Amino acid sequence: MTHSRIIDRHRTLLMICDCQERFRQGTHGFNLMAQSITKLIKASRFLKMATLLTEQNGSGPTAQEIRSELHGPQHLGTFGKDCFSMITDEVRPLLKNYDNIVLVGIEAHVCILQTALDLLEIPRFHKRVYILADAISACHELEIPLALDRMRDTGAVVTTSEAMLFQLMGDGSDSNDKPISDLIKAERANTAKALETLLPHPSGTATISN
Repeated sequence: MTHSRIIDRHRTLLMICDCQERFRQGTHGFNLMAQSITKLIKASRFLKMATLLTEQNGSGPTAQEIRSELHGPQHLGTFGKDCFSMITDEVRPLLKNYDNIVLVGIEAHVCILQTALDLLEIPRFHKRVYILADAISACHELEIPLALDRMRDTGAVVTTSEAMLFQLMGDGSDSNDKPISDLIKAERANTAKALETLLPHPSGTATISN
């Protein structure tokens, strides 16, 4: 399959997995992950890119900073689930409208991994699955690089939130995309902290989150 360096924003779905307040304290770098996700949601409104949220049933509401940004016609809704994968009977029919699926949230080695595997195993799916490494996490940070390796080996593209936004902007010539450029610049310090905390490091360990 040939892949363009430009990703069609109108055929892309941002899927946000189980970022519930109950999991904040036990999740490595939750606050920084949430900042990355919030940045992506804000950008999605300018891009007119679809979003979708899942919540693990019985675990309470999504973190306020994420939930408060999910509004507007591009948001497809919030879907409860009892299984690990986000590909529930309610969600599956929505996927036909999108060529690119972007996964963010928790946990890297459980719900994100199983969602990616489900997406890549759908017969005749022919869609690209993107995992944003500075917008996913897990309770134990050492689970993250192993999950990323497995998803990459299975066929997912592992990238970052900033790289994804630049690809969605295309060649950068659209003047309507200036708010996204401004958002990227405004969030650069937070993005750097998220990268330092959430991405695997050459030593095999990640930095300690605050």
